[in-house]
Amino acid sequence: MRVGEIAKRIEERLPLAWSEDWDNAGLTIGDPDAETERVAVSLDATERSVCMALGLGCKMLVTHHPAIFRPVNRIVRPSPVVGMISAALSGGLSVYSAHTNWDSSPGGVNVTLSNLLGLSGVSPIEPPKRGEWGMGAIGRMAAPVTLTRLARQVKDAWGLSAVTAYGDDESTLSLAALCGGAGSELMQAALDLGADVYITADVSYHYILHAQGSRTCLIVVNHGEMERVSLPGLCEVVREASGLDAVLLEDDIWVPMII
Repeated sequence: MRVGEIAKRIEERLPLAWSEDWDNAGLTIGDPDAETERVAVSLDATERSVCMALGLGCKMLVTHHPAIFRPVNRIVRPSPVVGMISAALSGGLSVYSAHTNWDSSPGGVNVTLSNLLGLSGVSPIEPPKRGEWGMGAIGRMAAPVTLTRLARQVKDAWGLSAVTAYGDDESTLSLAALCGGAGSELMQAALDLGADVYITADVSYHYILHAQGSRTCLIVVNHGEMERVSLPGLCEVVREASGLDAVLLEDDIWVPMII
């Protein structure tokens, strides 16, 4: 099947119109007329994931994070992005990304995270703009829990290496909000909805201060580990859309050493 046809079918399930304006989802590397009989799926497009996909006989790699996110001003080695692009082009591999259109999908990142955590009555933090689910998620815990207990549940449910929790462990938490990846900008909207705790990644010092001043608990996790749990669902979307064998690659996510 042609790469362009696979991309079209994926976009019937995950329209690019669901993407944020700043995003770079879609086909970013390769030839839409190229043929492939197998598709690889991974969190990121790296030289390693490109080589793994080619080694498995794939001529198309579908990633969550965009293969090219920030402008590339020079195609000069050494550079991780240049190495990835060079490996893809030399191997005849096309790279397609489903980013915020997967985040905001009814079966995407935030819904997956909510389901694994056992939240009920789940709704998006940011309402849908174009018919998609929306961004983030907020729902009720099965029973009120302390911050320590919830942090452990998050770690176990999402298979994380570690979590960082901020807040008062004396109070009980019932209404939990989350956003896969870097979700600091949705924090205030979550607080406005009455969230007792907010869970996301890549939180800066000033957002932590904001949570503290709002008397809201905060759980910060690893960006890649958090979103990786949604990849089996993305792989299934690719498999159903293309009718081809879709292979989920093992991602090499760097996590901090806890010393």
